[in-house]
Amino acid sequence: MLNKFNKLVVVVAVLTMVIIVSGCITSDVGTINSQAININNHVKSGDQYYNQSASDANKLLFAQASSEANNASNEYNQSQTAAQDAYNSAKNSNDAVFVEYLQNVLFEVQAKLNASSELKTSINYLKNNETSLSNEHLQNANNYMNQALQYENASEVIVNQNPSKFKQS
Repeated sequence: MLNKFNKLVVVVAVLTMVIIVSGCITSDVGTINSQAININNHVKSGDQYYNQSASDANKLLFAQASSEANNASNEYNQSQTAAQDAYNSAKNSNDAVFVEYLQNVLFEVQAKLNASSELKTSINYLKNNETSLSNEHLQNANNYMNQALQYENASEVIVNQNPSKFKQS
């Protein structure tokens, strides 16, 4: 049998564990929300570089187009790293909403990385006056960006369905 002191020790130990576990979950959610800002900033920067690269390629400014496509890839890579960290935090906190949201973000960013790669390839073919091959890779880039948009829309649905979980900027 447990005496009063032992019972008190057990109660204090259980309460301590509950506080520690709830603190970890709260910090994971806080981490996810703060990382979301970083993720979104890199995606937006990547999109700006990507669009400028496409615009410069249309103007036959190949050096600038290639540089901006590389910058887009770098921004998307940074976004992917931050999204993967946030995804891991969401899994650790067993938060199904954040897990699903961040899976969509990761798929979106991967599609944008693929689009950037295709755009770079298209620019290289265009530089060499191989317009047919360039157009083929440009079409692939557009297809990847359309996929990215689908994932972005799916993420928005999750945010709209769970407004209390997501900080509005």
